[in-house]
Amino acid sequence: MKKILFVVIVFFVVLTACNRKAFVKEIVGTWKYSSYILAGQDMSRYYDTTFQKYQLVLADNYVYAETWTSYTFVHDSTITVDTLAYDSVLMTRPILRDTFRFIDTLAHPHIGSGKWALLNSEEDLQLRDDSDATNPKQYRILKLDKSHLNLLKGNEEFHLTH
Repeated sequence: MKKILFVVIVFFVVLTACNRKAFVKEIVGTWKYSSYILAGQDMSRYYDTTFQKYQLVLADNYVYAETWTSYTFVHDSTITVDTLAYDSVLMTRPILRDTFRFIDTLAHPHIGSGKWALLNSEEDLQLRDDSDATNPKQYRILKLDKSHLNLLKGNEEFHLTH
C-alpha cells in the first residue's frame, strides 16, 4: 500500500513538473501591446499614446525587460522679423513680424528590467524590478496560448501578443 501511494505521489510530482515546464515555455518570449481595458472600457488609444511601442520580454532564465517610449508635447513658437518692406506713403521702413507656432515633441525611452516569477500554481505573474525590488508588480494570468497573453491587475486588463 505504501509503495502504491509513493508511486502515485511521484507520478503527480513528475506530471506537475512537466506541466510547469510547458507553461514556462509558452510564457517565455517577446510580448507586444495589443489592447488595454480599464474598468470594462476599451482605453487602448490612451494607453498607446502613453506607452508607445510597449514590449515585454520574458526570458527563460526568469529575467524580464520592459521597454516603451513616452512623449512630451511642448508648445513653442518662433518670431521672425523682416525689415525689407518700404512704405512709400509714410516713407518709413516698417518692421514686419511673423509668429510661427508649433508643437515640439520630445521622446522619452523607458527601460525596466528585473526578475519574473510564476506564483499561486502558475495563476499569477510577478515582475520584480531591479531598481525597486520592494514593490513588485503582480498580474493575474487570464489567458495564455502561443500568441496571446492577457493579464489582469486590479481593474486593468492588458492584452499582449507575440
